[in-house]
Amino acid sequence: MLFIGDPLLVDGYRLAGIDSIAVNSPESLIESLKTSVTKDGLAIILLDQDYASKVKEEVYNIKLKRELPVIIEVPGRHTAAEVDLKATVSRIMGVKI
Repeated sequence: MLFIGDPLLVDGYRLAGIDSIAVNSPESLIESLKTSVTKDGLAIILLDQDYASKVKEEVYNIKLKRELPVIIEVPGRHTAAEVDLKATVSRIMGVKI
């Protein structure tokens, strides 16, 4: 698992034992994502929604080209955490629950 996002959030993810890459802009998030999706053994990439929401189309295009790793946007420092668990699991698994 890997988190790509805000430097302040990176510290928290690292404390939780998750590898992390700190970025300071949506453009640097995309560059880090492009590099990270090619790594072997990586199953899940978590993206800071604050940055990912500004480059949605690029993130979507990267998601379309690869089955793994699964790319999930998670709330950032400035994003409200509105998570529909049922919809998230359905999207990840590709089945309707």
